[in-house]
Amino acid sequence: MNNDRKRALVIDDEEALLEIITEVLNILNIEPVTASTGIEALDIASKSNNSFDLMIIDLFLPQMNGEEACRKLRAYYPDCPVLFVSGYDGSEKKHAIDKNSKFLKKPFTIVNLQKTILDMI
Repeated sequence: MNNDRKRALVIDDEEALLEIITEVLNILNIEPVTASTGIEALDIASKSNNSFDLMIIDLFLPQMNGEEACRKLRAYYPDCPVLFVSGYDGSEKKHAIDKNSKFLKKPFTIVNLQKTILDMI
């Protein structure tokens, strides 16, 4: 593995979307690490010695919403940029969630996802 390769933690409970985001990250030469819940992501964070260059988090997750997952993940990755995704139009909340975050409304195009990721990393 190339040590220069960036890593992204992707948290989404929609399997199809998780696969699409993973494929986009691979195309961009970014190593994806996936979780389907915030609890699973926290488990990954607690066991990982490596940092992430980006977190992509669905706002609406089972067991723990995306905002709460982000707050808890900040203990491990305080400066990591976060891309929140949701079918809900969170434009009024997008800056209140986290100062180092962006919001992308579902459904989004692959080109829009790629551009947003590249702007953040």
